[in-house]
Amino acid sequence: MHFMLLILAFLLGIVIWGFFHGNPAGVPRRRLLACNAGIVALAVAAAGLVGSVLYGHALQVKADEPGLATYLAIMASGTAFLFVVTLGGMVRNLFVFPISRRNAPRQEDA
Repeated sequence: MHFMLLILAFLLGIVIWGFFHGNPAGVPRRRLLACNAGIVALAVAAAGLVGSVLYGHALQVKADEPGLATYLAIMASGTAFLFVVTLGGMVRNLFVFPISRRNAPRQEDA
């Protein structure tokens, strides 16, 4: 069980690192910051919703095992967070800030 939590933590770190290192160059910084904040806020909200719903259902099914319900909620909410951040990063780079709308990066940005 602890090994799976370590894997989740590792994946969270990699996805967050990739999300912010995949920021498109040549776009307005304020719009990029607003887009990133919106994606992360949506991911946190989705994780909270998924985790709380699953926790409630797991407690109804196995009321005598609250530890298992907590574990399942953490894993499901972490997975939801990973999914939303990954999808959000792809939407950000492909549709919100497509290559056709980006300015050429300055020499110091490259």
